[in-house]
Amino acid sequence: MVLWIPAIALLETNAILTALRVRRGLTLGARGIIWHKHEMRLSWANVTAVEESTRWGVARLVVRLGDSGQAQEDVSLPARAEVRRNLRRFGAPIALRTRPLARPAAEVAELADRLRQEYEPPQGVMGFLSGATSPEQERARKSARLWMRLANAGLCVLLVGALTVNVVPSSPSQIGFFFKPTTGPGYIDQALFMTNYGTAATAPTLKLVPLDRAGHALPGVTVRTAYGSDRGLVVLPPHSTESDVLAFDGPGFRDVTDVRVVVRRKDHPKRPAIAAEDLRARRLLGTRFTNPFQDFDTLLLHNTNSVAVAVRVVCILWDDPPAGAAQQMVRSLPIGGLISIGPFDEARVPVAEPVRSLARDCGSVMVYYSRPDPPASV
Repeated sequence: MVLWIPAIALLETNAILTALRVRRGLTLGARGIIWHKHEMRLSWANVTAVEESTRWGVARLVVRLGDSGQAQEDVSLPARAEVRRNLRRFGAPIALRTRPLARPAAEVAELADRLRQEYEPPQGVMGFLSGATSPEQERARKSARLWMRLANAGLCVLLVGALTVNVVPSSPSQIGFFFKPTTGPGYIDQALFMTNYGTAATAPTLKLVPLDRAGHALPGVTVRTAYGSDRGLVVLPPHSTESDVLAFDGPGFRDVTDVRVVVRRKDHPKRPAIAAEDLRARRLLGTRFTNPFQDFDTLLLHNTNSVAVAVRVVCILWDDPPAGAAQQMVRSLPIGGLISIGPFDEARVPVAEPVRSLARDCGSVMVYYSRPDPPASV
């Protein structure tokens, strides 16, 4: 986006300036003709005729020259292309449609013929000086060339940016981590958020080190995960953020305020192949939906993605923390195994023991993208 904005702005500016110059058309003066579209100045000494010509049913005002090479000197490439096209089609470097002109073409041709006949080339020193480019002409040409070069440079930047995006895709394994020890009511504490900035799904195997407020590792404190990110079970879809829930054990476990994350290994499962939506599980008792801390014997999982996904489900039991402390996971119990769900499809998962007898204690039923169990060597 940083590359596209200036490139498009330069192109639009050049287009606006060109459009404004086009509206000004021609200016006839004592010394010659100015074609404002390309800031082209032609001396009366080289103009042989200004006449109205109709070709293919379109009336045009045509400016003919004795030496057409003058019309291609010191002008931009687009001007040269248009001059060559006009010379090939009309035999003149300038061929303007008469309809947009502010004055009738016959009147312009008559005025041009009178000015051309009255024109007297300067002699002597004045003639030498008049051969030099006027300051206003030089400024106009420099301005036109500058904007054209800037527009071309902007177009090159735009093309290079597009090629860079297409040819050099982002790494499929760029991951960012953020640990949130406490949250507001109704949200999960001690959550580790994992953002996959890459273009392919990835399943990292993590090593987690508990840290205190000063950023020092807490000796004797161990980490448990609800979803299994320390075993490579959590799949991060491309351009998506997923999470895991952490719990800490050992002396001083309530002092954990952050974790250091070390990626031990990265695997790249095929699913999901695109950025995926959040997953939800609804509790059922028979055919009736129930709420947390109520009994349930079935889970209804719905895949809101346009691709097939593989997921796992866990029941989390929570502790009752002291005032001001983070609520911590006591146990994470899997419900079923790896579950595959088709695009926009749903799956019913029966709840077996030990979760069935602890259904009323399940404070959270969480669904996450996963994969088959990695090899034991991981």
